[in-house]
Amino acid sequence: MPERFVRIGGFAIGDCDFAGASRHILASIDDGSKIAVFFANTHFVVTCQPLRERLSQGASVLILNDGIGLSLARRLLFRSDFTENLNGTDFIPRLLRESTRPLRLYLLGSTEASVDGAAAAFAKMGQVAIAGTCDGYSLWSREEDVIARINASSPDILLVALGCPKQEQWILDHFDRLQVPATFAIGALFDFVSGQQARAPDVMRKAGLEWLYRLWREPRRLVYRYTIEILLFLRIVFSNASATARPAVADSRD
Repeated sequence: MPERFVRIGGFAIGDCDFAGASRHILASIDDGSKIAVFFANTHFVVTCQPLRERLSQGASVLILNDGIGLSLARRLLFRSDFTENLNGTDFIPRLLRESTRPLRLYLLGSTEASVDGAAAAFAKMGQVAIAGTCDGYSLWSREEDVIARINASSPDILLVALGCPKQEQWILDHFDRLQVPATFAIGALFDFVSGQQARAPDVMRKAGLEWLYRLWREPRRLVYRYTIEILLFLRIVFSNASATARPAVADSRD
């Protein structure tokens, strides 16, 4: 696990760079242990509050920082910065590209067009094999069958795109039954990889303004998230500040 964590909004966020996080995840795949990886942005911190205790499961859970909101919270609380921004939309493709070993993927969630398009895009990476796919709408009518199919396909990685906090809860509910070394909650990744949604230009992403581009593209869906929900995020962060660990502490979780 990462050696250092930062507690923000009640969650222990790993403070590491891409190399450290990916090395730990790939080691988990190689040694046959299991890990669930989550990406904490402001929306995660607000909507996953009911899951806080379940998301503190020691070595089986890794939460990584995602976005300017978490960076701002750290600066306000600790006057320091995260080692690197590790948003899932960039992290997963980079992990697949840079892996030195073959990886089998199972893709679960989003629309049929997005999940199939993402599978086709990932399959073009030489070391990636697609173990199977299921869209998020079909899942609920045949959940037991889908879990059986996932396990039978023996993937190294399961990518779950059901939206936050539904994807986090689904992973936690079924973690013990899933025979998958690494499971990720990845939000809108399939939509972006498949081309169903456009990402912000590089200059906006580098400036930490991808949220503004998404708000411009989808104002009706995202206006609450980037206005009222930001205020809720700040209230949660500062209401938990008295119980917050120092900004870079060795992990003491079981």
